[in-house]
Amino acid sequence: MSRHIRIWSFADVDRSGKVRWTANELGYEIEEARIKPGEHTAEPYQALNPYQQVPTAELDGQTLIESTAICLALAERHPEAGLIPAGQPARDRFWQTISLAGTTLETPVVLYYLAKLGFVEPAWAELWAGPLQPRLTTFAASVSRDGYIGGEFSIADICAAYVLRIGVQADLLSLEGKLEAYLRRLMERPAAQAARFFEGL
Repeated sequence: MSRHIRIWSFADVDRSGKVRWTANELGYEIEEARIKPGEHTAEPYQALNPYQQVPTAELDGQTLIESTAICLALAERHPEAGLIPAGQPARDRFWQTISLAGTTLETPVVLYYLAKLGFVEPAWAELWAGPLQPRLTTFAASVSRDGYIGGEFSIADICAAYVLRIGVQADLLSLEGKLEAYLRRLMERPAAQAARFFEGL
């Protein structure tokens, strides 16, 4: 069966990077559909994603939205790849990390970073400056120096890497010690390199 996915994105390093990395891990042919900021709020893109968010993906004739959900949909199609752990306690740690990265940390750290870069209102950085750093620091301290989240590489590592990479780029985290060892190990994965996931770090 041919593996093909079309991904709408702004750039390599936005949330589409998670989908691109996952697709590369699974051997998908990736068709890039780049849009410019502002085009996501107008037709024809709005018809694809009425929430006006990036990325959007076309997979098996379906239009999928939300980067983490797209990654999980890809992983579920290929259980043999083991990108979603099969048993406890690894599975418990997996879902905890998915939730922490995707819900508790991702939107705040993205808004903080975009505010620091001048792409959104500075008030977003002011709002998140207090609670974000200790949460990110706690999250960074939970990664493994020698392995992956839950033992084997999974979608949880991709989601964690996205949040941690932006945390480093936003100067909320220092790339040193255990965090550096963890991220360097992920950077060495051929699929991450093909996805250009760590560009600029």
